[in-house]
Amino acid sequence: MRARLKKILVLLLAAVMLLSALPGCAGLFSTEKCTKEKEKVTIGLWGNELIEKYSRYLCDRFPEVEFEFVLTTNSLDYYRYRNDHGDLPDILTIRRFSLRDACLLKDKLYDLSNTKMAATYNDTYLDLYTYEDGTVNWLPACAEVDSIIANKTLFEEHHIDPPTEYDSFIAACKAFDAEGIRGFSSNYGEDYTSMETLQGFSVSSLLSMEGRKWRMEYESGAVNQLSEDVWMPVFEKFFDMKENTGMGVAETTMINREPKELYKEGKLAMYRGTGTDVINFSGREGDESTLLPYFGDSAKDNWYLTYPAFQVAACKNGMEDPKREALILDIMSAMLDQEGQNHIAHGKNMIPYNNNVSLELLPELSDMKEHIEENKLYIRLASDEMFRISQDVVVKILTRELTTPRDAFDRFNELMLEENKSDPVVCHLDNAYSNVFDSKGGNQAASAIFGTVRKEAHTDLLFAQECYASGEVYSGDYTEKEIGYLTKNDGGIQPIIADLTGEQLYQLVEITLQENNGRGVVCNDSTL
Repeated sequence: MRARLKKILVLLLAAVMLLSALPGCAGLFSTEKCTKEKEKVTIGLWGNELIEKYSRYLCDRFPEVEFEFVLTTNSLDYYRYRNDHGDLPDILTIRRFSLRDACLLKDKLYDLSNTKMAATYNDTYLDLYTYEDGTVNWLPACAEVDSIIANKTLFEEHHIDPPTEYDSFIAACKAFDAEGIRGFSSNYGEDYTSMETLQGFSVSSLLSMEGRKWRMEYESGAVNQLSEDVWMPVFEKFFDMKENTGMGVAETTMINREPKELYKEGKLAMYRGTGTDVINFSGREGDESTLLPYFGDSAKDNWYLTYPAFQVAACKNGMEDPKREALILDIMSAMLDQEGQNHIAHGKNMIPYNNNVSLELLPELSDMKEHIEENKLYIRLASDEMFRISQDVVVKILTRELTTPRDAFDRFNELMLEENKSDPVVCHLDNAYSNVFDSKGGNQAASAIFGTVRKEAHTDLLFAQECYASGEVYSGDYTEKEIGYLTKNDGGIQPIIADLTGEQLYQLVEITLQENNGRGVVCNDSTL
């Protein structure tokens, strides 16, 4: 076994060395002299897809830069954890985002308010990223759209008028119920559905003068309670919708795919979903679907809810050097310009917030064009507590534990006042490991993390990309959440354990390293 394992390791190294001959991969296993000639820039990319879409693109666009890519956790807590160790990446990206959660990082991040990048955004959207003092630390990339997916074919078959505002939406739900088909349902077993439904059907209230003021104060940390003028109408609308659509206990345990499966079987006419869902879950074979807006009291009050593929910010540390400052801003601009957003909007189901970016939409999303032109795209309020508390309140409404809008309003405010309990320490690590790739010793942090995984899995070898190690391994105490920050797999990819011969292992590595697109693409040392 010892001789066989040694042979496999030799073949593994031989396959990796083939990278020097692959196009677009110059600089792998760079010499120390070559590395010093390049400016090093660390980028935290929040999801597998960003690693796939941006790493090669940025390496090709900035050949003079030595990039270090890490796959980060989709939580601002991760960046606060790294900041506590004085170790923020140069460029940060995140999807689950709110200014409120980002407040603790405000003084550590670069102010983008006077940059050319910020000037490309419509004020409607830029205002939602602006603190009360005028600071802008984060900017959004193109957006996923979240709204009501409707089966147009079902409407036509049953001679039911498609809804154009809230009252006709309720009328359509009742008409389908009379035909033995659920009019509307969704997966309230997920926190995001609870939060997005509350906000989506009530955008006009959130965009009132009082609503805008409340959101700015909430996001800036000035208030920690809901405004009665703004939020009582939100709960009144949800109670009315519950009573008139037949939603109840069954929806409280529904998870992501359940309403989509009902929809595919023709048993459900409408559900809350995204532009991606319109494409992937379009109903029965031959059915035509569309993405309708969240309905207000009149057609002019209809809005689409949106959330960016990511928000991007820059660490202030190091930006004192004008040349480095210009480089970091150029890289961020490349992520947000037309070419950059084309890389993330590959499915033709996303919309830009920038005035200088145009993205093609699929025919299924054509109903959105008028709303896009009118900038009627509300960016969700997505603080951690909004996710958590919205689900608690919505579930209690659907199970009738909360029986009035006032009960729901009071419950929400009660939970907002609760102090977060500090997590207990679960382990202590004596040794620290660097996440910097070295041509002689590789990546110590990745080796320590994946070596531990390999031992726990009882395998001889482990094959993974080092960018899945999400940063340095620090010495000291760790909570369970912090241990989770050491490595990340956002896409839910399941590990595969297999028995391979040395030849098969060689083929696996060789084929993987020749991939130009998709999962596992290798473009520089940090993505090996």
